[in-house]
Amino acid sequence: MELITEYLIIIEKSSSEAFYYLCDTTEEFNKLLQTDSDITIDAGCLKYKKVVEFGFEVKNGTVQDKEQRFFHIKLTFRGDESSINDYTEMLKSIRGAVYRAGAQPETLRDDVSWYFSDKSYPLIHRVENLMRKLITYFMLTNVGKEWVVEASPTSVREAIDKSKRKQYVDVLHQLDFIHLGDFLFKAYQTRNVAELYDDIEKARSNIDLNLNRLKEFRPKSNWERYFSKVVSCDDQYLDKRWSSLYDLRCLIAHNAIVTRNDYERIVELVNEVSEHLQRAIDNLDKVHVPTEDRDQVAETVASNINALYGTFIQLWKELEATLNRAGDSTGSTRLKPVRILLVDLLNSGVIDEKQFSEGADLAFFRNRLLHAGASRIEEHEISSKIASLEKFTKSIRLSWKDEIVDALTALGGKASLSQLYSQIENHTHRTLAETWQATVRYTLQIHSSDTDSYRGGEDLFQRLDKGYWGLRNFHDQSSRVDQTS
Repeated sequence: MELITEYLIIIEKSSSEAFYYLCDTTEEFNKLLQTDSDITIDAGCLKYKKVVEFGFEVKNGTVQDKEQRFFHIKLTFRGDESSINDYTEMLKSIRGAVYRAGAQPETLRDDVSWYFSDKSYPLIHRVENLMRKLITYFMLTNVGKEWVVEASPTSVREAIDKSKRKQYVDVLHQLDFIHLGDFLFKAYQTRNVAELYDDIEKARSNIDLNLNRLKEFRPKSNWERYFSKVVSCDDQYLDKRWSSLYDLRCLIAHNAIVTRNDYERIVELVNEVSEHLQRAIDNLDKVHVPTEDRDQVAETVASNINALYGTFIQLWKELEATLNRAGDSTGSTRLKPVRILLVDLLNSGVIDEKQFSEGADLAFFRNRLLHAGASRIEEHEISSKIASLEKFTKSIRLSWKDEIVDALTALGGKASLSQLYSQIENHTHRTLAETWQATVRYTLQIHSSDTDSYRGGEDLFQRLDKGYWGLRNFHDQSSRVDQTS
């Protein structure tokens, strides 16, 4: 094989005046390189350690209108891979001699890097597609074929629609290398933390806390959830190696210098990762995703495939948490699907018909995003829904319970209903529906042990007289407001 390396060395008078004047011919430059005792130059040949010979050419000149001199070196390797080490050691010696003289070589051509990049790419390509195979097989057999089309770009969806065979295209090829790893190794939470706080609040001793249930709140990766039982390898081990492979892959993708050490590390990493991925594929028949977890897994894939998908899914999670917090006003503290939460909140007066309609529309869109098969969802529509989702979440972020607490606190801890209505109307950030005053009365009643409507739990409000209410623990509530303001 033949490998060529070319360097351009610029010598500036301002930074290295002695070098600039002393090294003004190719002969003087050759003498500079031969200050390294391992290098001998003679008649277009560079001998290294008196054993290995390489082709050697050098040209010199000056930079026009500048006090700068340059030398252009071309080195040629002819041999087999077993001799490349000698060649790379020789190149290192040349660079070292130039550095010591006060100049810096710029690499114009590096066939050694190209050689090892060329050997490395098929290995990375192989393990990358092994990962895609595992994820595709896993998703199709556990979540269903819809997830494939839902995340496809418009051109792919149109091609599928026009195809008589309706083949489903592997959209995982859109994913960046590193995001493939995120799907398997990035931990995420499936249980609402509000439930955990609720369990802790209700517990009177350690005995009341179920250890297995508490463990359900710990974030886990898909690897830990579904593959760790069939492959004796933890996700951290694989994630670390996948990340290292990504860094090395970037060297190749961006035409950076790839050394023999880099290549050998790639071989090592690919072998280690491939072994476990293949074992996971071989044991996929033993992997099962519970029905209640399938949407969560589909969301993980969608959020990695497209930035807009990811933004929508993240905001949707925030909405779920907000609705569950708002659900406290109805006595509902357990995590429920959004559509059921919306019905509960509407029936209890926490949200109005307009908000219910907006929430239901967003829930329908979210399901389209994850399960709509051949539906066409343009990026501008996703962007529009993201804006709607942000606005909707903001409109219900403060529950009616908290709104009333803040209003009564501002009024000195007690007030008539008319005073309370006026305070809320003048200071609220929400859009008030026609029935909002009824919602205020309802919320007061379900959080007051003085009424038949009290549902237990927080006993916040005290009925002082007909149409007259106060905070049961006004000083405690005032302290809460002061601490959060």
